[in-house]
Amino acid sequence: MSHTISLKELERKAFRSTFQDGLWDMYLGFLLLTMGMGPVLPALNTSVMWTLVILLMVSVLAWLAFWAGKKFITTPRMGLVKFGPQRKAKLNKTRAVLFLSALLGVIMFVLRATWNMEWAARIPIPAYVWAVQAIVVFGLGAYFLDVSRFYAYGVLYAIPVPVGLVLLQNTGFPGLMFLPFGVSGVVMVLIGAVLFIRFLRHYPISAAGTLEGNS
Repeated sequence: MSHTISLKELERKAFRSTFQDGLWDMYLGFLLLTMGMGPVLPALNTSVMWTLVILLMVSVLAWLAFWAGKKFITTPRMGLVKFGPQRKAKLNKTRAVLFLSALLGVIMFVLRATWNMEWAARIPIPAYVWAVQAIVVFGLGAYFLDVSRFYAYGVLYAIPVPVGLVLLQNTGFPGLMFLPFGVSGVVMVLIGAVLFIRFLRHYPISAAGTLEGNS
């Protein structure tokens, strides 16, 4: 019985360590910065096609950087962790929800920025729907993943959309919409960078084993 409890606690700590390296923080922050580029590019006379291409390229590069960091930096230090089926499913579902939520934001802002910015400014209801769903999605992620800072990230993701539309409505300049995205995105990237540096210091490269457990 004691061995079972210890194994579950060990798996829980290993599960939380997935987010200790700061890579998720930096990745989510860069995605937010990418969303902010949506209204800026058309303001610089960038065509719809090139706007989509640029945003897609930046998003792919951010994902590749995240993947490379996990594979070549985190794994050699933490080892390969194999979670039980329930916890593994929970992690995969949470990742999917976070990614789809961020992708939805990118798509929404591309459409707003390139097709009908005036309509978006007059009817900001989708912006507030986005804000609510960002808080809910990140709140669920924080709860299920036991990562408390994700609660704050929900707020950081929620704020830029309504604030950006207020700036657009009062100034008429779409480029200013990048400001709230930039602030929130940079905050998340900086937090991730601090965690990443701390992770490198605390976990030098060593031969790590494999953890197997069930939750």
